Amino acid sequence: MMKPLMTGSRSSRILCTMPMTSSISVASRPTSVVKVLHPLLRGRSEFNLQNSSPDKQKVTSQNSRKTSPVGEIDIVGSEIEEHTQSLVDLLIKDDTRGNNLVFAIVGAGGIGKTTLAKRIYNDQRIQEEFSKKRWVCVSQEFDEVKLLKDILDGDKNDCAGDQSKSSLEPKVETSLWGKKLFLVLDDVWTAKVWCDLLCNTLKSCAAGSRILVTTRNEQITKQMRAVNTHQVHKLSLKDSWLLLCKKVVLIGEEGEIQHLKDIGMEMVKKCDGLPLAIKAVAGVLCTKERTRRAWSGVLESTAWSTSGLPEEVKGALYLSYEDLPSYLKQCFIYCSLFPENHQIWMDTITKLWIAEGFVKAEGSSTMEEIAEDYYKELIMRNLLQPHAPYICQMHDLLQSLARYLARDESSVVCKVDEVGSSNGPMKLRRVFVSNVHEVGTSGPTTAITDVLVKKDTLRTLMWNMMPMSETQMDVIFHKLSRLRVLDMSHSRIRSLPDSLGNLIHLRYLNISFTQISMIPETIGNVRNLQFLEIQGCQHLSRLPNSIVKLHNLRSLRVNFTKVVEMPAGLGRLQNLHTLWELNLPSNRAKGWCTIEELRSLSCLTDLSIGRLECISSSSEARAAELRNKSKLSSLELHCTPVLHPSKEKMKRIEEVFEEIHPPPSVEQLQIVDYFGREFPKWMPETSSSTSILFPNLRQLVLNGYRYCERFPPWGLLPNLQYLFIRHADSVMDVGPEFLVGTSSTSSDGGRAAVDTSKYAFPRLETLMFRHMSNWQEWHWEKGTEAMPCLKDLYLDNCPKLMSLPEGLLLHATSLTKLEISFADSLTTIENLLSLKELHVKYNPNLEKISNLPALTTLAVNNCPKLKVVENLRYLKRMKLIDYAMKSLPSYLLKGVHTPHLEELEIWCSMELIRNICESDSREWQIIQGIQQVHVYSQDELVHALYNQSPFSFTTNLNTTTTSSSSKMPSSSSGTAL
Repeated sequence: MMKPLMTGSRSSRILCTMPMTSSISVASRPTSVVKVLHPLLRGRSEFNLQNSSPDKQKVTSQNSRKTSPVGEIDIVGSEIEEHTQSLVDLLIKDDTRGNNLVFAIVGAGGIGKTTLAKRIYNDQRIQEEFSKKRWVCVSQEFDEVKLLKDILDGDKNDCAGDQSKSSLEPKVETSLWGKKLFLVLDDVWTAKVWCDLLCNTLKSCAAGSRILVTTRNEQITKQMRAVNTHQVHKLSLKDSWLLLCKKVVLIGEEGEIQHLKDIGMEMVKKCDGLPLAIKAVAGVLCTKERTRRAWSGVLESTAWSTSGLPEEVKGALYLSYEDLPSYLKQCFIYCSLFPENHQIWMDTITKLWIAEGFVKAEGSSTMEEIAEDYYKELIMRNLLQPHAPYICQMHDLLQSLARYLARDESSVVCKVDEVGSSNGPMKLRRVFVSNVHEVGTSGPTTAITDVLVKKDTLRTLMWNMMPMSETQMDVIFHKLSRLRVLDMSHSRIRSLPDSLGNLIHLRYLNISFTQISMIPETIGNVRNLQFLEIQGCQHLSRLPNSIVKLHNLRSLRVNFTKVVEMPAGLGRLQNLHTLWELNLPSNRAKGWCTIEELRSLSCLTDLSIGRLECISSSSEARAAELRNKSKLSSLELHCTPVLHPSKEKMKRIEEVFEEIHPPPSVEQLQIVDYFGREFPKWMPETSSSTSILFPNLRQLVLNGYRYCERFPPWGLLPNLQYLFIRHADSVMDVGPEFLVGTSSTSSDGGRAAVDTSKYAFPRLETLMFRHMSNWQEWHWEKGTEAMPCLKDLYLDNCPKLMSLPEGLLLHATSLTKLEISFADSLTTIENLLSLKELHVKYNPNLEKISNLPALTTLAVNNCPKLKVVENLRYLKRMKLIDYAMKSLPSYLLKGVHTPHLEELEIWCSMELIRNICESDSREWQIIQGIQQVHVYSQDELVHALYNQSPFSFTTNLNTTTTSSSSKMPSSSSGTAL
C-alpha cells in the first residue's frame, strides 16, 4: 500500500498535480493524492480556502453523504446490462408527462438496487444527456438541510453556514434553474423526501429532468407518482455461484474451487439470491483453505441459525461477523458510530481504532501499519465497501448488524431526543452528534450536552458541524474526563477552555477547520495524546509551548493554519510518525524549533518542512540527518516563493538542499518553489547512482523550479510511476539526459554524450508538464527506449513547445490518454498508435490530427485552425466546443468517417444550432449519418438532440428564440416533427 504522495500541507500545491480535464472526479485521481487530500476536502468551502494556481479544482465534501458512484462494481449475469440499457432508454426518452419525472428501482435490502442505479448513473448516455447530475443517499433518518446541501454539491461556496431548510431551498432552486438534472435518491424510506421537500424546489429544472429512486417499499414509489417502477429480482442459483466464485478467486482461477461447488451451492442457497449475503460469505471463504473440510466448516457453522437476531441480519451477515477474529470484531462494531452512508476515510478510522486501544504493536510493524491491515481485511471480507481510494462505506444492512451488536454503547444523534432514549440501563461509550436543527427552549446543543455530561462512561465524542460555547465545553471537559476520542472538527467553536487539561485519558483530538485562535497551555497535561489534528484553523497563529510535553504524540498536523513557527523542544516528541508541517523560524534567537530538532525524530514516516530559505547554513541543514530516517516514506520540501533572488540566496539554497538528502526509503517526494540554479547532487547529472539512491521512489512532484535549466536523469528511477513538473520556467530543451543521463560532460557547454544502455522510466504511468513557459523542444531519439508503461500524458500551458518527440511515438506503446492545452506553437498530433483518448484545448495553431488508429474518443475545444482530422478509423465519440463556430468543420465531411461515429456532442453558436435544425442545410447532411448528436448553446438553455435509429429529433429552439425553422429534420422528409 502506497502512502501519501504529499503531506497535505499545501492543498494548492497538491491540487495542481491533477489532470486538466475538469470532469475528473476525486475518486479517479491518482490514489496517493486522493489519500492526502482528504483532510482538506471538508473545509475548503467552509473556510474559503483557495488554490494559488489559476486552474482551480472542484473538491467534494468529506462530510457530505453524497456518493460518487464510480469504480468497479461486482456484477454477474447479462440481465443487469439489459436492465441498465432499457432504463437508460426510458430516462433519456422524450416524455410530455412532466418536467421532473420519477423513476424507481424496487427490491429487498442487499439485492443490488444501488448497483443497478450506479450502472445507470455511470452510463455514457446519462453523462451526456444531463447537464447536472447528483447522487444523494437518503436513508431512514434523512436530514433535510444536509440533503439540500448535497444537491447543491459545492455550487455555492456560501452555503456552508446555512443551517435551515428555508435558506437553502431558494439556493438549490437558483442553482438548478434551467438545468437538465439527473438526480438519484438512493435508499429512500419515505415519500416525504420528494413530496414535502424536493418536488417544488426542483420545479425550476429544465424539461426532461429525471429523478431515479431506489427503495425497498413499492408503496413509496406510488406516493411519489413514479412513472416507471423496475423490480430487482434475486439472483438465480447459477449467478449466485458465479458471484461467489468472482469474490473468492481471481478471474481465470475459477477452476481451483470447482471441486467445492456442491458445498458452495448449498451456501448460496442459504443466501437466498441476495448479492450482499453472497459477498459476505465469500469474505469468510477468502480466509479459509480451499479444502472440503474448511468449506464444510463454514457451511455447518451454527452462526447461520443463531436466534434472537433481527431478521434482516440473520444468516450470512451474522456469519461474516462471527468469523472475525476478536480484534476485527471491535473494529467492525466501531463503524456503527457513523451515520448511514457516511464516507469513512482510512486515515481517520485507523487512528480512531488506535486511540480506542484496539490496535497492538507487533514486531517491527507500526500501529498505523497494523491498523491499515485491519482496514484492508474488513474490505477483503466485504464488510466495508470501498468507495474510492482510501474511502469506504458500510452497507446499511451491515450497519444495522453493527448497531445491533453495539447495543446501547454507540449512538448517532441527529435530533435532541435521540440522546439517552434507550429503555435499558445505558452505558453509552460513543456518540456522534451532527447537524441537530431542532431548537428547544434553551437550544439543541444545551439540551444534548445536559444529557451527555451525565454519561460518565463516554469514551468517544464526535461533535460535528455544531456550535458549542466555551462554557458548555468546560462542563464537558470536567464531567467526561474519561474521554479517549474528541472530534470537534468543522464545528462552530472559537476557543477551548483551560479545562481541556482535565482530559488526561485523551488519545485523539481533532479541532480542524474550526475558528479557534488559541490552544490553552493546559494541553500539556493531556500526556496520553497520540493524534492532534489542527488543520485549516485559519485564526490560529501559534501553538502552546506545552505541546512539547506530549511525548506519546504520533501525529501532529498543523497545515492550513497561520502557525509560522513551532515551539522549541519539538525534538522531544520521539514517537512522532507524522509532522505536517514544520515551518522553520526566520530568527533562531527567539527560541523556536529549528531543523536540527528533526535529528532525534527517528520514527517519522510522513514529513513536511516549510520555509527552507530560513536555514542559515548547510551545517544547520546537515544536522537534521534526514538521510538517516529509514522509515520516512513521504517527504515534502518547500520554500517561500522568491522573485528575482540574489546570487547569494541562490547559492545558499543550493547548499542547504545539498544537505537535505532524502533517505532511500522515500516513496513520495515533493519539492516546491526551489530557487537554486543547480539541482542538488543527490539528483545527479550522471547515471551512476540515481537508481541506487532512490530505489523506492514512486511519485515525484516538482512545482516551481524557475531557475534550473536542465532536468536530472529521473528516467533512471526504477520504480517511478508518477512524475509531475510545473513552472520550470528556465527549461527550454528537454533532452535525452532527462531519460537516461549522460555518460560524460561536454567541454564546450553543449549537450553531453548520451548513455543509451539504460531503459528509461521503466514503470512510469503518468507524466504531467504544466506551465513550462519557455520549453521549445523535446528531444527523444528513436534509439532511446523509454516509458513502456506510460498511460497518461498531460501537457498544459507549454506555449512554445513545437512538436512531440519521435521517441514518444515509437516507444510509449501503452499510452492511451493524451491531453494538450494552451500549446500555442503545436501544429500536429499524429502517429500515436496506441492512443485511445485525446483532448485538445485552446491550441490556436493546431492544424492536423492524423493516424491515430486506436483512438475512440476525441474532444476538441477552441482549436480554430484545425482543418485535417484523418485516419481515425475507430473513432466513436467526439466533442466539439467553440462558441464562435458558425458552421461544422470540414473534416467532419472529409476526414472523420461519420457512419462509425456513435456520439457527437457540439457546444456552439446559436447560428450553428439554427443551421443544424434545417433539414436542407449542409450541417444536417453532415450529422444525419451519426447515431447520436447533441448540440448545446453556451448557456445550456438551447439544445438540439438527434438520434438516428430509432429516429428522433427534438429541440427547444422554437420556444427560446424569436425565429424558428419550418424545415426541421424528420425521418422521411423536411417536415417538422
